[in-house]
Amino acid sequence: MTQEEFTYKANEIRTKAVSIAERFGYGTDDAEDIAQDVMLKLWSLREQLTDATHLNASAILTTKRACIDRWRTTHQYKELDEATPLMDDDTPHDRLEYAELEQWLYRQIDSLPSTSGIVLRMRQLERREVSEIADILGIQPSSVSTLLSRARNELQNKLKKRNLQ
Repeated sequence: MTQEEFTYKANEIRTKAVSIAERFGYGTDDAEDIAQDVMLKLWSLREQLTDATHLNASAILTTKRACIDRWRTTHQYKELDEATPLMDDDTPHDRLEYAELEQWLYRQIDSLPSTSGIVLRMRQLERREVSEIADILGIQPSSVSTLLSRARNELQNKLKKRNLQ
């Protein structure tokens, strides 16, 4: 794709990238930043892009990936002190055991396959609805439910193994 062809399609692509980023839940400023990153990436790849259809598909995919990457890098868990306790015992031993369990659980969530881990974090930690997660990730709600089920089962199996040790 030549520079002139890319420049001709650039405004349409940028608008599409902003729209996708906003559907991922980002505000206008963040969506513009993501769109700018996408445009820079596509500009560097313009010689490899063959036609407008290839450019549009690459723009959509690159934008979705940029949104997920940004979410991963900016997402922070609640501090352990802010987390809702699972038990009411106030002994130092119980508090330490609970904190260790919680840290272990976060490590296990991080070790899940990327999509399952993202879906589980969005549902359990951020309290998002299944339909909202499906819209953000661009997948069917039934797929979100399947990924949630698999992630929960895997965590449950890991917890059982941990408790048997």
